Amino acid sequence: MNYSLAGLRYVAAVVAHGSFSAAARAAGVSQPTISNAIADLEEACGARLFERSTRRLALTPAGERLLPSIQGVLDALAELERAAKVLRSPPQKLLRVGFSPLLGAQRLARLFSPFIAGDRTVELIYKECTVGDLEQRLDTGALDVVCGIGIGRAPNRARQRLYSDELRWIPPNAAPAPEQVGLRDVASERLLLTVGNCGLAGATRALFSAARISIREYAGFALTYSALEEWAELGIGGALLPTVHIRRTPGARLVIDGHPARLTYEAVWRKDHLVADHTKAFARYLRTVTPRLVRGGAID
Repeated sequence: MNYSLAGLRYVAAVVAHGSFSAAARAAGVSQPTISNAIADLEEACGARLFERSTRRLALTPAGERLLPSIQGVLDALAELERAAKVLRSPPQKLLRVGFSPLLGAQRLARLFSPFIAGDRTVELIYKECTVGDLEQRLDTGALDVVCGIGIGRAPNRARQRLYSDELRWIPPNAAPAPEQVGLRDVASERLLLTVGNCGLAGATRALFSAARISIREYAGFALTYSALEEWAELGIGGALLPTVHIRRTPGARLVIDGHPARLTYEAVWRKDHLVADHTKAFARYLRTVTPRLVRGGAID
């Protein structure tokens, strides 16, 4: 049955204003519009709602009985509209961004600060997370946008490339490094890896797996990128690090098929979770503004 929302609203308006003509004037529509919508609703209900033959418009017994339900529907709809408005424009505009430590908060801040500068009512909150936590928090709605590498794909997720970092080889024993090395050069040494929470270890293994080259991993795992450098200097093994995290040894550029190997970082969000206007605006900012900022050297 077609219970027209307009018909429900017009019934309430007629009751409130006492006549079809007064209700039409209040609603800014013609009287036939009111009459026809109510007639359609009466047909759907299977009963007349108004006595039209009396000098004064009155509800029929069926109308008296159904009016509380009609008003309940309208009240529920009004509450829904109020709740939806709060979702679209909440009183406290929080933008929650999770990121892998591989990216670094300072670089993200340089990339995202123009958005916050353009809307001082938005508070940007950063949360450093492991790769697994990023995906779990994204799916539960605890984060609006997550930034990292290797974040899984799904139909309800959208993504935008942010920027990339060259990978460099830190040889063991602080040995002089050539200008560039290949995967097989690296595989000839014992390889130091992080514990795996940031995505670097997984990305490193994926490079060698794609090339079908076996590696010799050190049995221990570093918690920090500085530890990888220190361990390499101690001769425990060699390490692959993004340029941004190298503090002392310049290392050698890792080259694959003649091109520098790079880690590409992405911003990912749930399309069905971005309801608030400011989160939708941030997604547009990621797609349109961040590529220009990166090309202009904003993160260097």
